[in-house]
Amino acid sequence: MNKEKIRRDILKKRLSLSPEEIKNKSHKIFLNLLRTPVFLNSSNVMFYVSTRSEVQTEEMIKSSIMMGKKIFVPIITSDSINLVPSNLIDFDKELIKGKKGIFEPKEEYRRLFSPRDLDLVILPGVAFDIEGNRIGRGLGYYDNFLKGINPSTNTIALAFEMQIVEKIPTNEKDVPVNVIITEKRIVNSMEYRISGT
Repeated sequence: MNKEKIRRDILKKRLSLSPEEIKNKSHKIFLNLLRTPVFLNSSNVMFYVSTRSEVQTEEMIKSSIMMGKKIFVPIITSDSINLVPSNLIDFDKELIKGKKGIFEPKEEYRRLFSPRDLDLVILPGVAFDIEGNRIGRGLGYYDNFLKGINPSTNTIALAFEMQIVEKIPTNEKDVPVNVIITEKRIVNSMEYRISGT
C-alpha cells in the first residue's frame, strides 16, 4: 500500500472520531506520556499544537509548563519548509492561527530557540508503524526538522491506536521516531528497528 492511500484511509478513520472520543483518548495518551522517564527527565521539550482531529496537546502543554519544563512550539518559517522552535509561556495568550491553519506564537511572543538544544521533540503524524516510521501531512516539515536536531535528542510521536499500521514504505528522506505513545500502549520503536521484528 502506498503512502497516499495509507494517509487517506487513516485520516478518514481519524476524522470519524467524535470530539469526546478525541478528548478521552488524548487524556489517556497524556497519562502514558507521564509514565515515560524520557519525558519526566527532559527540560527543553517541543510539542506540536494540535489541530481538531489530532491527539490533543493543550492539556499536555499547560501541565508541562506548570511542571516547570521549558516548552517550545514550532513556527513555520515563511521562506521554506523549516520549523523553528519558539518558547511558549502562556498557551491561552500567545498563540494565533498561522500557516496551514496551525496555531503558532504571535510575532510579539516569538522566542526562538536552537533545535539542537532540545531534549525532546513530541510530534504528530497521520500514520505510524511499530518501527517508528511515520506518514505526516505530506509536506516534509518534520522530516526536515528532525534532520537538524542533535542526534541525542529523543523523539516521541503521539497517535491514536487506529493510526498504527502494519508497515509504512520509507525512503532516504524519512526520519523514524524513537517512541510512539497511544491510548493503549507505549511502543519503543528503536527496539523494534534493532531487532528487526
